[in-house]
Amino acid sequence: MAPAITIFKYSLFQKGIMSFHILSLILAGILSIADYLTETLFSLKMRNSKKLISFSSGVVISYIVLNLLPEITSSVLIDGRNLFLYALLGFASLNLIEQFIYKEVAKNKHLSGYHRKIHVTYFFIYNFAVGLVLVNFAARGFMQTMLFFIPFLLYIIAEMLPQQFEFKNELFKALYFMAPVLGALVGVYSIETVSSVFGELISFLTGTLLYIAIRESLPSEQAERPFYFIAGILFYTAVIYLSWGI
Repeated sequence: MAPAITIFKYSLFQKGIMSFHILSLILAGILSIADYLTETLFSLKMRNSKKLISFSSGVVISYIVLNLLPEITSSVLIDGRNLFLYALLGFASLNLIEQFIYKEVAKNKHLSGYHRKIHVTYFFIYNFAVGLVLVNFAARGFMQTMLFFIPFLLYIIAEMLPQQFEFKNELFKALYFMAPVLGALVGVYSIETVSSVFGELISFLTGTLLYIAIRESLPSEQAERPFYFIAGILFYTAVIYLSWGI
């Protein structure tokens, strides 16, 4: 009887692993497809929708304050305050890259190949890290995974930080858009290693996402739509609040 129970428990464990693998890869694939579609097929009008961007910014801010910051704080209790340095690194590095790029655009009206490569490399690493973190959340459960997934999907669809990369090599183009999937694949097959640096990864992503959300939320005649920003905050605050009771 005991061997039968052991086999049954092992079978359930295997099913849990498989669902965790599948969930990670499916959601990472959706992020990759969404990134490709918004960069290549969606109309410029939709990509530049200030209402959608403002709503997405509100969602992102709510998620950062109510979920990501508490997540980092709990990791700090184990790994130490150095984790906050990774959040600062994410915020400062993207800020410096953006300033560097926009100064070049202001001077030459276009990006040089050198500046474009820096931009592409940064966002490839960023999206790869999103895939890694997605796997960690998927291993915890469905609700935490979806709470993480939705703000990042909105960030991509709303083009909160326009990229508009031009790839001359189709292989590089495919690799770039596959970054979340590649990150998820690495995470699935090295879950223990990725879990050991989860605090650093989530801190870096939080700092970067905070910069993007603040950049798009700052008052501006052209950028901000306050009603939609507040709607995004209220909507995702309600979603997160309800998740606390589940």
